[in-house]
Amino acid sequence: MSDFKNTDPRLTTLGYRENMHLNEMMKRGASRRDVMTWLMAAGATTFASGSVFDGLAHAAAHTPKRGGKLIMAADQHGPNDTLDPALYTSAADYFRGRMFYGSLTRLTPELGYEPELAEEITSNDDATEWTFKIRKGVEFHSGKTLTADDVIFTMNRHMGKDSISKASSLVSMVDKWEKVNDYEVKAVLNSPNADLPIALGTFHFKILAEGTEDFATANGTGPYKVKEFKPGVRAVGVPFENYWGEGGYLDELEHYGIGDSTARLNAFLAGDVDAMVNLPPKAISQVEGTDGKEIWSLQAGAYVNITPRLDMKDSSNRHMWKAMQLLQDRKRLLKGVLKGQGTLGNDQPINAAYFDHCPDIPQRELDPEKAKFHWEKSGLGNTPVPVVAAEVAPGAVEQCLFMQREGKKIGANFEVKKVTTDGYWGAVWLKEPICVASWNMRPTANIMMTLAFKGDADWNETRWNNDKFNQLLVDVRGETDADKRKAKYCDLQTMIHEENGMSLPVHRNYVDAAASHVKGRTEVPLNNFGGAESPVTLWRADT
Repeated sequence: MSDFKNTDPRLTTLGYRENMHLNEMMKRGASRRDVMTWLMAAGATTFASGSVFDGLAHAAAHTPKRGGKLIMAADQHGPNDTLDPALYTSAADYFRGRMFYGSLTRLTPELGYEPELAEEITSNDDATEWTFKIRKGVEFHSGKTLTADDVIFTMNRHMGKDSISKASSLVSMVDKWEKVNDYEVKAVLNSPNADLPIALGTFHFKILAEGTEDFATANGTGPYKVKEFKPGVRAVGVPFENYWGEGGYLDELEHYGIGDSTARLNAFLAGDVDAMVNLPPKAISQVEGTDGKEIWSLQAGAYVNITPRLDMKDSSNRHMWKAMQLLQDRKRLLKGVLKGQGTLGNDQPINAAYFDHCPDIPQRELDPEKAKFHWEKSGLGNTPVPVVAAEVAPGAVEQCLFMQREGKKIGANFEVKKVTTDGYWGAVWLKEPICVASWNMRPTANIMMTLAFKGDADWNETRWNNDKFNQLLVDVRGETDADKRKAKYCDLQTMIHEENGMSLPVHRNYVDAAASHVKGRTEVPLNNFGGAESPVTLWRADT
């Protein structure tokens, strides 16, 4: 044997041929006795042989296998389902996008970034210019080779006042994208932004082939290519044989929505789907006690909220929404509904999961007396106030029902209208005067507030617009003094807490469920199914 030494208790000098032979033995299902007998015949000690077997067994159990099919159940789908990354709205869109596309950067569980389609990323000293060197040899599903032209085309779709992008506000500081050569591009900014590479790793900035206009299918660089896509029905992917990286292990990956949480749970327990999002909190113990079923949970800063449109007559009454905030039974919602899977909300989006969380804002509590004061000031009396709710996330409907119950005690008349989740984001959200929403966590506080609270953001739910807030949101991106940065982020969060109008009673963890054979689960705390990063790495252990 080449370099094997019988005096080596840890066998760190196993030669290439010995390693290959041992790996082949494990693949053929060799037992502990088989491996130890072979090693001891070669002169290894009993202790060393057992250690090697244990290490090989662990590695084999965590080495992806190819083949098989997984079915992943989302909680929402509808006619607005799309393959255009610029228009993504729901968690289902984000998962689907990761199946078929790639990005310049990829987000990590620590909410940093690492290169993906860009293999090298650099900036100038003040973060006003960013250079991205494009990975060579990457193919689109059409066979086209990825170049700088594709990156420029993609990024320009998020630029300008006429952009259709739902995330254009995240790159509003970019003046232009320049082509340096066929495999290098430069972003030129009008103000510093150290978080640009992180923003480009979020859901909307998937790289398209230059000139793409038809989104009936997806011509991406992702690990799967489209076999079937029907909006409101399902998406099915099959492996892309020329995928540049590791991943795409399944023969088929199917993803579709089951809007009713009970139906989704029953399908999971029956084995009709392999994984499900948003496990009802009351079912956590049931899943934990079921053989072959596991919890897939991530601590996060996601949240549910109630959003009054401040630009509509029926929902702009300041005293009305102040009363709504004071009628939130936050502790009961967290303990009784979420079963402790989250943290108390404080009517602003940045909780302790974020680096720039401000702990100095006093916690808003259930306060019927103050709520009554504001309700009487509102002049609404017993006038019905419609609130549209759907099970877009655990706690979304209950927050309204709790508010309705507390409201009756002070003479408020909230009419909670429950609707289906199917098509909710296209038909209800951003349209009704008062409705519920559910937000995923974003990698930084600035990205979260830019996407949802900046005055001109497409997803500014309440249509609150504060010039001081908008400017401070830009200024803080270039702040290098730690104390000043903290103070500015506290000011931003305080302004939302006091002026925005929404009620945000709880932040929630992502609590999904998966069969034990679902491996390759990711842990990026920005969305369900491991931050919607898992399509690349998922594999099936029982194939």
